[in-house]
Amino acid sequence: MEFKEVLKEIAGNQLKPVYLISSDELYFMDKLIHLVTNNLLPKEQLDFNLSSLYGKETNIKNVLDLAREFPFLGDRKIILVRDAQDIKDWDLLTAYLKKPNPSTILFALFTKKPDGRASWVKFAKETGYWHEWKSLSDYQLPAFLIELSKEMQLKFEEQALALLLEYVGNDLSTLANELEKLKLNVVKGTTIGKLEIEKYIGVSKEFNVFELQKSLNAKDHAKSFRIFHNLAIHSKSNPIIATIASLFNHFNRIWLTKLNFNKSDDELSKLLKLPFKNFVKDYREAASKYSLTQIEEVIDFLNEYDLKSKGLYNQSTTEKDLYIEIALNFNQLN
Repeated sequence: MEFKEVLKEIAGNQLKPVYLISSDELYFMDKLIHLVTNNLLPKEQLDFNLSSLYGKETNIKNVLDLAREFPFLGDRKIILVRDAQDIKDWDLLTAYLKKPNPSTILFALFTKKPDGRASWVKFAKETGYWHEWKSLSDYQLPAFLIELSKEMQLKFEEQALALLLEYVGNDLSTLANELEKLKLNVVKGTTIGKLEIEKYIGVSKEFNVFELQKSLNAKDHAKSFRIFHNLAIHSKSNPIIATIASLFNHFNRIWLTKLNFNKSDDELSKLLKLPFKNFVKDYREAASKYSLTQIEEVIDFLNEYDLKSKGLYNQSTTEKDLYIEIALNFNQLN
């Protein structure tokens, strides 16, 4: 069962007796923990009927003993086990899953996926108690951000959303925090544009990866060099590994556009997994500026500098120097 479906069950008080959840996405886990600890029991019962455990500090026998107990002065008992992967002998859970205590809701959260071949995992899947929440891929992030924005009653221009995603990346917790920051600072009902992102999130108006991509699309070497130079000066807040990854994905999309230029905008948007269909126009324009050979040359030297930024074939060059070298490589493309 997906993340949203489980949250819907919890919010609607339609609970199963056991939830075994595996996910390395901390945002999902934190959201679940908040709901479990704040929504399922009256405040006056939390001390008696909520057992919050950590895998390293408990064992499976203790978990099951607590789960078999009946609630005190209430009709429900909650067992919440964080870092459940640190507990051994989960095979002992199978007997409990066959006949769980109807007055207990057991939540066991695994941030590292257990061996799917284990008999208890197989049985948990058969009974519907097993849930695996995968991290969102890059192309799923815009939909997540749009949905979260609607929940928080925030409206965005497409360019502003793209800039926010480019700046923050795929850290869902950070994205949620930045939306909270905007909600506090922007007048309700305002459509948030690039100016608000630059002002309240701290993205430089001119010197960011989003503007860098636009200047590279147009082969505006003077502007792109200025941006590269500024990113180099402020490399602590603009780590080169993240910049290279962004540029690599960008030019991979330009390469795909070049090879599939005759496809419709709808087809190309799906192929490129773009956050917004309107961005197809930008990629078509970029693909028309670069030859296929040039695009492949860019991808090759970005791969090379990705390795250098991680310390391979590079013993002494600083991040600042690597930024400038990449800029010079782009400047050589006519």
